[in-house]
Amino acid sequence: MVELALELLSIPLLLATAFWCVRVHRRLVALRVGRDEIAEFVETLATATARAERSVQEMKTATGEAAAAQEAQAAALDARRQELQRTIDAAQKMVRRLEDALGQGARLAAELRAHRDAATARSARPEPPPAPAGAPAEAAAAPAAPRRRAADDLLEALQKLR
Repeated sequence: MVELALELLSIPLLLATAFWCVRVHRRLVALRVGRDEIAEFVETLATATARAERSVQEMKTATGEAAAAQEAQAAALDARRQELQRTIDAAQKMVRRLEDALGQGARLAAELRAHRDAATARSARPEPPPAPAGAPAEAAAAPAAPRRRAADDLLEALQKLR
């Protein structure tokens, strides 16, 4: 009878053990399914992380290239600005030289007109008596001397313009 009592007592314990085994089995199955889902999630996360790292690296490369291009463009712009400044300076010097030459030309033209007017006024005067025999060459050269000087001055001014 003790044996029967022990066997009767072991039946509920075996039923409880069977119940717990079924529960543990279901949890293990759920963990296996969850593990597969977790593995899939981790794989997806790793792929997304790799893509993000590649994108960041590409953006860094693009940023570096853009910065280098901007620096090159800035250097070219500065060189063009300096070249333009030199051109402007040369043009300003040329304008000053032309203004100076124009002023000299105006002065020479005024002098030439004055000499011409003086020569015209002298030619309007009665001619002096004839000079001795040795003086005709000098007398003929005397009226031409102011004209010759004015022509030389004008030639010199034109040469300075070059």
